Amino acid sequence: MILESKKFIRIVTDYLLAEDRIIDFNIYAKPPNSNKPVLLIAANTNIANIKDVLARKNHGPLFITQDSSMKFENFMEESLDSIIKNPTIPLEQKSSIVHACATNIIRDVFDDPRSGKNISRAKNITSNIIDLTLADTQSIRHLLRLGSHHYYTFSHCVNVAVFGVGLWLMIRKGDDTELHDFTLGCILHDVGKSQILDSILNKPGKLDFEEFEIIKKHPGQGHWLMAKHASEITLDVILHHHEKINGNGYPHGLKRDQISDNAKIATIADVYDALTTNRPYGGARRPLSALTLMKKEMVGHFEQKRFEEFILFLGGRSA
Repeated sequence: MILESKKFIRIVTDYLLAEDRIIDFNIYAKPPNSNKPVLLIAANTNIANIKDVLARKNHGPLFITQDSSMKFENFMEESLDSIIKNPTIPLEQKSSIVHACATNIIRDVFDDPRSGKNISRAKNITSNIIDLTLADTQSIRHLLRLGSHHYYTFSHCVNVAVFGVGLWLMIRKGDDTELHDFTLGCILHDVGKSQILDSILNKPGKLDFEEFEIIKKHPGQGHWLMAKHASEITLDVILHHHEKINGNGYPHGLKRDQISDNAKIATIADVYDALTTNRPYGGARRPLSALTLMKKEMVGHFEQKRFEEFILFLGGRSA
């Protein structure tokens, strides 16, 4: 959605047409036969007064300055509720802005996981993802298509949340609070990795014993980071998304019914998304190949019933 170009960042502003708010950043346009953007709309302008300008689209690509990027991201986040509820905005466009905001928020959470503001933003985007999904389940397909084919921690966290919401809604009968807390756990499930060196996280080859022992600490570190900010349901997903039905998972070696349904769902979503995106140490698998590997080579990792329900979910069928 945003493309960097030296000092300027290209933006898509179609969804701004739905807003009657004052923008706190300048918007620039690039005239024909010119490489230098010029001011089109000044900060402190009410969008209601410039809808005709934006709608005409005869101004060419639109840009903001790099130092305004945070203001633009904040504007997007604050606009999400009205964007999701606006029936004139296409679902694909709604999904695009939700996914972009979610990825930016998770990036900021990893940069400063103790920030109350960032955690509040994560909770808000969780509600936005759920609202978009409940309004139209086809948004799940759009959101997942927006995920990168390469494994990035931030987009991976968003993908796991989207997969998790889809499967949860298909098989669970909990209340809205439980759904929100579960989804927040999914979107924050890897927050403990913010405490691990990038050289280990992005190592192209196989991890050695000591490196893997460090990686295995991330669920506990995530639990520690979020302990004062999240519910028990959220913390359970963060702490136990690497447990296995056979007891060979970590950090506690839980078995079968010792693992919550929420953690079981998050585990399946986590593994599937990791297998179907390019990693530093291996290429992405096609969906069928990933499911085959999960079924034949990861016996004892997942509860069979939940795994079968996940396959139905991917195929667009009901459990």
